[in-house]
Amino acid sequence: MTKLKNILSHAIIITSILIIASLLIIKVTQNDIFFDLKTGQNLFKFGLDFKDHFSFIPNLTYLYHHYLYDIIIYKVYEHFNFPGIFYFFLLIYSLLGIIVYITSYKTTHNKLLSFCVSLITMFLLRNFYTNRIQTITYILFFLEVYYLHKFYNTGHKKYSVFLFLISILIANLHMPIWIFTIILCLPFILEIILIPILNKYRQLKKYISSKIIFTKPANSKLFILTFIILILSGLLTPLKFYPYTFSIKALGNQAYNFIYEMQPLILIKHLKYLILLSITFIIIFILKTKIKFSDLILIIGLFVFSLIAYRNLAYVYLLYPFLLIKILYENYSFPSFKFSHLSLINQSTLYFTLLICLSLCYIFSLRLYQNFDYNYTYKYPTEIVKYIKNNLNYNHLKFYNDFNYGSYLAFNDIPVFIDSRVEVYTKEFNGGKDIISDYQKTDKYNTYKEIFLKYNFDYAIVYYQSPLSSYLQKDPDYNLIYNENDSFALFQKS
Repeated sequence: MTKLKNILSHAIIITSILIIASLLIIKVTQNDIFFDLKTGQNLFKFGLDFKDHFSFIPNLTYLYHHYLYDIIIYKVYEHFNFPGIFYFFLLIYSLLGIIVYITSYKTTHNKLLSFCVSLITMFLLRNFYTNRIQTITYILFFLEVYYLHKFYNTGHKKYSVFLFLISILIANLHMPIWIFTIILCLPFILEIILIPILNKYRQLKKYISSKIIFTKPANSKLFILTFIILILSGLLTPLKFYPYTFSIKALGNQAYNFIYEMQPLILIKHLKYLILLSITFIIIFILKTKIKFSDLILIIGLFVFSLIAYRNLAYVYLLYPFLLIKILYENYSFPSFKFSHLSLINQSTLYFTLLICLSLCYIFSLRLYQNFDYNYTYKYPTEIVKYIKNNLNYNHLKFYNDFNYGSYLAFNDIPVFIDSRVEVYTKEFNGGKDIISDYQKTDKYNTYKEIFLKYNFDYAIVYYQSPLSSYLQKDPDYNLIYNENDSFALFQKS
């Protein structure tokens, strides 16, 4: 009976996570989905040829850096269209909450506390959980951190195997951030290196040990060997040496600066982050809390990493709640919530009834999206695309377009000037063509003409209220031929 009650209580919490995920998940598409779908389709047509098939600019290189994901998401779309994509990402978001709960429970053995950690993580990551590959790799990186701790403390070979398999998955699903796998190992490697050094300086070790705990790995040789294997696992992908070179080329690249998520984090604009940092500071430095060296380095490293770019904030939201509850559990005891006044039979009946009610609520929440159109096209020039496809021989024309909806045009087989695959248009990756810089010049009156002459655009699709639209309306070389609800404008070269 006790075992049944335990199973039912876990089932209740997991069902609650499913319901909350369905309520929290972002319900608007993000523009990357269009080039992901088209790339997946092209992979079946052309294979992994490292060639761009979207732009009218010839001989551009595309690395296909998340080719496996593109294949998966295209197959989901092929069978279930955009509603299928929504449910796919709802499943991934729900899986994140469930995995955080299970790993937290295995760490703390406290269901209520683990449930809270799961909900906090889901809430913090909510705005990052849209239709992008990162949503899958967040889960994989979370598991890596958990398995690294387990492997370091137990030395069991199975964790070494898990880490190896996850590393290969990340390299093939999302190659640009595979290097993060190696970075996550560094706090543990540094601890292994420092322990024998500190043993020689006992007074220093005694002083540090009043706050920081140094622990030896259960099997240091196997841990180091696994680390070496993980470094080599980046070769187990058809993407050649790009897992090792991509980050070097992308690091500090000015071409990424105009993208909001790649800009440095401004702390004062993110209240949730400031609250989380404050809680972290209190737990580590004000409370009489001892912290393991590897956890401290990981927390500091994540903080520094988040300052580099806004999108890195997601990794703080992903890992801080779990790390903080782990640190608290290692220092303090937490009571468990129990119905001590009820018999085991009554508890099981209560749990079973609650589970049925929650399951019905979850089914109802899913039915809310039965006729849900996940493809919110109001952000894209849908009517202009229809006009082009019905009236123009578009395959042989050169269109100027904005970065934000280039992938939507490509999805509709219209050749583009640029889209949100930044590396395709960056000289470090495409053989020297600095298309990103040319695109940025079209915002300015004194340089837009130079770029339009350089590429000899036949048509321009622009935001109607944009500066470029006002330039073109005054330009005798271009005529406004289509205005889509004062949102988008199509200009034709005279």
